[in-house]
Amino acid sequence: MLRRFLGKSVIVGAMLAMSGCAMVQYNDGEKVSIQSDGWYGLDSLQKTADKACQQYGKSKAVYQHSANANPHLAPGSGVQNTIWKCEP
Repeated sequence: MLRRFLGKSVIVGAMLAMSGCAMVQYNDGEKVSIQSDGWYGLDSLQKTADKACQQYGKSKAVYQHSANANPHLAPGSGVQNTIWKCEP
């Protein structure tokens, strides 16, 4: 019984550790900056950026640029800062 519980706990812990996050850092209605873990795809970030632009009455966000938060890491790895432009 204890062995099964510990096994499930390890699986749940691993899933939580791999879940990651993405959040809007800056939004002025013209540009949106999103910080995310490196494995987030642009399609997922697009939805977040679109919602951020819509808070200012804009219709969508257009991808501009991405960069590592830590410039010592390989491109596309680690925490990413992604810039989007809001369009009417």
